[in-house]
Amino acid sequence: MNSRKIAGYKEGIVSILINTILFIIKYLVGIMFNSIAMISESIHTLSDSLTSIIVLISFWIAYKPADEEHPFGHGRVESIGSIIIAILLLITAYELIVESIKKYLNHELMIFNWSLVAILIISAIIKEILARWSLNLGTVYNSKALIGDAWHHRTDAIASIIVGIGIIFSNYYWWLDSLLGVCVSSFIGFIAIKLLIDTSKDIMGYKLPSEVETEVKNVISSVSKDISDVHHIHAHKYEEHVEITLHIRLPPNMSLSDAHKIASKVEEELKRLYGWNVTVHVEPYIESKKN
Repeated sequence: MNSRKIAGYKEGIVSILINTILFIIKYLVGIMFNSIAMISESIHTLSDSLTSIIVLISFWIAYKPADEEHPFGHGRVESIGSIIIAILLLITAYELIVESIKKYLNHELMIFNWSLVAILIISAIIKEILARWSLNLGTVYNSKALIGDAWHHRTDAIASIIVGIGIIFSNYYWWLDSLLGVCVSSFIGFIAIKLLIDTSKDIMGYKLPSEVETEVKNVISSVSKDISDVHHIHAHKYEEHVEITLHIRLPPNMSLSDAHKIASKVEEELKRLYGWNVTVHVEPYIESKKN
């Protein structure tokens, strides 16, 4: 099985198991100490399993083979999953900021108990470890779905810390929990919007970074001295499968057969170096001058 696919499945399954265990512990402790804050935090932890389920489903569909209706495969389903995760992060940020404002307006105090604080700290450490592991997998395999899930884990870790700080210092600074909640929710919202924008680029198609485009143009020019004016380089990403379209200009008196050979060499060279599937459109450079 593809190692990237295995990584997606592994991250999803491990995340669901850990979130479920933490939910049960937090919920039971919350019931035991009659702590609404802990019970609410347990529900937040359980909700993280939803993003991990989305990761599993998106990876399952994304690695289905190409078919007649989807000749480039189903890789963009993973990007759709990333967008859903980003939207869930935005919802989390919104709910956290609303809850923080409510606590401030109601001068809400939390029940102090070191057992509650200890559970929250342990939970935060576990979720941060899980976040870093997911983030590493997402970086290694260039998966925005895994990166998005990592940030969802991290929001739960941060939320646990906020609740813990609120419990410890609520008798001294009743507004501290609300202030931290607003600050963190704003940060979560920023991360969610960034993930949403980055993932949307993959779906809509995008221009290569300038340094990469320059490098690609140099590679193309090295294939044949007859090539000039490399332009209209467009990238279309289907996760691992990347389609590149580009235009080159060749002498107008060159035979169709020779032009085809050069175009094929360009496609083969870019495939060899970058793993891209490239389509080259040939234009005569003299006609371009007339235009």
